[in-house]
Amino acid sequence: MNRQGLSNTTVLPSLVETISLKLTKEQAKLLAETSKEQGFPSKSEFVRYAIARALEERLSVKTIEDIFESRRQIRAGKTVPLERLMKEE
Repeated sequence: MNRQGLSNTTVLPSLVETISLKLTKEQAKLLAETSKEQGFPSKSEFVRYAIARALEERLSVKTIEDIFESRRQIRAGKTVPLERLMKEE
């Protein structure tokens, strides 16, 4: 599955927190290989995506619907820059 365009690294810096994750060498190797094979731009993007998927059950139905709609828009190339969204609010 192609994950190009699913990057969320452009999130405003004040909205993110850096964490540390210790892995075995084998886990780190598998993480690097899998994230590349799946088309993620980085290991961090892969981990963020995996965490978001794992936490989806805790989200409201509306939020999940919004996530799926966002993914459809990304795949279709129908996205807008964050700056434009911020101006519209």
